[in-house]
Amino acid sequence: MIKHTLIIASTLFFLKGFSQKQEKPFVFKIDGTIRNYTGNTIYIHHRSGQQSKTDSAKINQGRFAFSLKNTEPAMYWFTTSNDINVQPNVTFFADATPVKANLIGDSLAYSTVEAGALQNDYVEYRRLIGALVQRQQLMQADYTAAAQASDYARMKEVQDEFPNLNMQYINDMKNFVQTHPKSAMSAYILGNDLNNDNIPIEQLMETAGFIDQSLAGNSNVKAVNKRIDAIRGTMVGYKASNFSQNTPEGKPIKLSDFKGKYVLIDFWASWCRPCRMENPNVVSAYNRFKSKGFTVLGVSMDSNKDLWTAAIAADNLTWPHVSDLKGWGNEVGVMYGVKGIPQNFLIDKEGKIVAKNLRGVELDEKLAEIIK
Repeated sequence: MIKHTLIIASTLFFLKGFSQKQEKPFVFKIDGTIRNYTGNTIYIHHRSGQQSKTDSAKINQGRFAFSLKNTEPAMYWFTTSNDINVQPNVTFFADATPVKANLIGDSLAYSTVEAGALQNDYVEYRRLIGALVQRQQLMQADYTAAAQASDYARMKEVQDEFPNLNMQYINDMKNFVQTHPKSAMSAYILGNDLNNDNIPIEQLMETAGFIDQSLAGNSNVKAVNKRIDAIRGTMVGYKASNFSQNTPEGKPIKLSDFKGKYVLIDFWASWCRPCRMENPNVVSAYNRFKSKGFTVLGVSMDSNKDLWTAAIAADNLTWPHVSDLKGWGNEVGVMYGVKGIPQNFLIDKEGKIVAKNLRGVELDEKLAEIIK
């Protein structure tokens, strides 16, 4: 079994979908024919965010018609069942352009759908994905054959090829968006194929920069930009995301309250042994640089107030502290993507992140470098 995780998703059929927010709803019409089918109903499906929608039309002498409303271009698929997940199906992208569908009831996968330029973009996209999936399947077959033959050298060779396939996937999707900056298909790729935790955020940010301003209202583009804005606020070189939480006494403190100071946002907890071992280093740096405009803002991942405050006193942590006492669910921790502690972010006087995860002498050295 190949252990590499492929980022090529099941994009050929089912998708995350689109939320329905755009300023100008539109209606599009579908005229269709179907042959080799004895039923009297055809179904069309659409996913909108977490919601699924199914419409149906009666078939009269091999013909059917739909009149559908949406708020932005999106993907639809036909089935001969009202089950949204049934296979086979035939998928297409629709905008306000009239659609002509020629379905083959006993072989939907070989049906054809004619629409506007967006559908042409979708067909091009399908070819890209299809080629990648075919290569993936060949590699998987090659790996399986090597495993059956106990050819460990070949197994390793195939394993080593998978990162290249993933990179080709990313590059192909990026290139499509760059060459189709005004296409809603590009918005779909951005919001679904590349909006993936396994893909470096820098790749997503670069691709988002290719999108034309005319797609700014597209729900996929808005969702990605929202994620980028949130993550950017935790990246070195960008302004840190502002937040507010309460001190042990119940007083709210904002990160922005420290504007004009160097601030170390220090994520820790009373129960975290590595944090407690690191605290003396933070205390030393604080005492050395506090007179030069440096402070620490401790954000605790504790859920027990008494243990939290006792640790503050025991470790002589004399700087401001905040927490919502939600443990790993701490809202600031979630905002900053904290998965483990200790973790810290060093903020300059303008509120920009200049370093992350400084330990021991690294913190002192960085402070000495930037505080003159």
